[in-house]
Amino acid sequence: MKILLVAPSYYPQVNTSYFPLGLAYVGAYAKGKGHQVDGLNLNHYPNHERYDLLVREIKKNNYDAVGITGLTVCFNEIEKLIKLIRETVPWMPIILGGGITSCEAELVMLTLKPDYMVIGEGEIIFANLLQAIAGTNPIDKLAGIWHWAGGNPIYNGKGPVVADLNTLPEPDLDLMEIKKYLALQGEAQISYHLVRYDMGKSIPMLASRSCPFQCTFCHHAGMGKYKTHDINMVVSRIERYIKEYGISNVSIYDELFSADKRRLRYFCEILLEKKLNIRWFCQLRVDQLDQESLFLMKRAGCNFISLGFESGSDTILRSMQKKIKVIDIANAVKMLRKAKIGFQANFLFGDPAETNETLQESLRFQQENELYFVDWSAVIPYAGTQIFDYAWRKGLIKDKLQFIRNQCDISDYLYRHQINMTSMSDVEFKDWYIKLREINDLNHRKRSALVQGVVSSGKWQSRLAIECPSCGYLLKTDFRYPLEAREDGNIYLDAPIGMLGVNFLCPNCCRKMHLQPKHIPHFRTFFKRFQEKAEQIKLAKRDVVIIPAMDRYFSVFKEDILLNNLRIKAVLDSRKSRVGEKFLNRTVKLLDNNNIKKNKDAVFIVLPWVEYGKAVDALIDAGIDSQMILSWNQSFEPAGQRDNLAK
Repeated sequence: MKILLVAPSYYPQVNTSYFPLGLAYVGAYAKGKGHQVDGLNLNHYPNHERYDLLVREIKKNNYDAVGITGLTVCFNEIEKLIKLIRETVPWMPIILGGGITSCEAELVMLTLKPDYMVIGEGEIIFANLLQAIAGTNPIDKLAGIWHWAGGNPIYNGKGPVVADLNTLPEPDLDLMEIKKYLALQGEAQISYHLVRYDMGKSIPMLASRSCPFQCTFCHHAGMGKYKTHDINMVVSRIERYIKEYGISNVSIYDELFSADKRRLRYFCEILLEKKLNIRWFCQLRVDQLDQESLFLMKRAGCNFISLGFESGSDTILRSMQKKIKVIDIANAVKMLRKAKIGFQANFLFGDPAETNETLQESLRFQQENELYFVDWSAVIPYAGTQIFDYAWRKGLIKDKLQFIRNQCDISDYLYRHQINMTSMSDVEFKDWYIKLREINDLNHRKRSALVQGVVSSGKWQSRLAIECPSCGYLLKTDFRYPLEAREDGNIYLDAPIGMLGVNFLCPNCCRKMHLQPKHIPHFRTFFKRFQEKAEQIKLAKRDVVIIPAMDRYFSVFKEDILLNNLRIKAVLDSRKSRVGEKFLNRTVKLLDNNNIKKNKDAVFIVLPWVEYGKAVDALIDAGIDSQMILSWNQSFEPAGQRDNLAK
């Protein structure tokens, strides 16, 4: 049979956020059974090109079936792809697999309406299904799939599992466009969250599947029991990838790279023996670490690890079934810093056992251990997790389908649809969520990079020499800021411009340091201009209306821009959730025509806001002179602000 395997994207832009290794395994196995398999990795194409590309591929090739995979957070996108395929070639069988099919399977089947769904490890079941579609085997006897019978979805029961990963063919990376994936990578990893200059070209690998632990917020996507690839096979592939693709870094995608310290050490020893000179990243548990192993990992090229901290309270760790204690985390942090291995971890807010007391425990633990870059995130009850089942039993999830759809836009979910599973009141819960996000921003500044040598080298670019506050290493970089700035000199304005500082990983000690926007030469001017205009308003003794009631970044904004002594008359906001709240000691009122006109003689100061454009338009439409508007975002527009504001 001739098959097309499609990897949907979780982001609208071209990205290398993940590589569909699962499809690479499934495709290789299907090829080994005699099928012709093509792949389409939609991550490598911008949103406006993806759908046309899929249609063209389907029309020009006479495929016998299309396979799609993804997690539940890709639910809405997969729905679009299925509808598009149906419109293009209505008769072609559509097979859905991946994590999305391993939880709430009947709901997914009824809503997305693929012809078949593969449940569990895909290689064997998918190949068996292709044989059945070709007429070799009866569908109704095929284990591990959902199918349709008389208009009803039917599950045939648990299917075969891969007993030994080493018996699988090597994943077909080229099928999923690995060369394009590598070509899209820069030599550095650059994001607000973390900038690393030690990455080079990085290739993904799997050395194991699943995880033997059962944390309440985690779902292993139908991967069954924890199992591993032979380490010699893993290293052999790395050796070949270095020669074939010219990589310098390996990202080990495993949920848990090794549950066995001996296996981890053996991996390091072989890398050193072969002198591969490769850097690598993996995910481990804090209770698996010891100082000797970490020193060995460092020598073998590991300089960054992802770890699950989740909380600084033993009460919460027990509730999450983490099987670790706070002391384990503290010991791991000490050992990692001594070995000079960087780490990424988060604290999670919102477990059902969370209280004001447990949060205070975690905050104290965070400060005592200088965990300034271990950010606070929310516990998200994804379908398939114990915490999802808990929220459903408690009636906190009213509609499973809508809840899953909401999580496809995680920012919108956290802002509008996040549920309170704790015993706190909803007001307490919301206040804590806002406060913890602000604590993230302020914590980063506690380990600020020391800016030594600076010079502006372009409209949005500076040559920087920044000193690591931990080890004194001097990092030199030609850095563009904000990251939304484009080569053509334009900038994406509908963002909290200048509020997000940038976290750098020190190449020497592998600890993180924070670069504040106000310290970047080409950007410092904007802070200075805005402050000068605020001072003009103070001197003129004008009444001021503040827009909006900031629920993020205000803590850092007021450190950089002094708003004291302003004669604040009112605070307006278009978001109903903020109306009635207190901000700058004023009760927030709705940003509407009536409240604008009530304050028409004031100066309107629009703070950093993604919806600043709507606010400015509303002010202009209500008759407010543009000279009476001081907008942070608008000050980055080419025309700038008029200098005679408020004079």
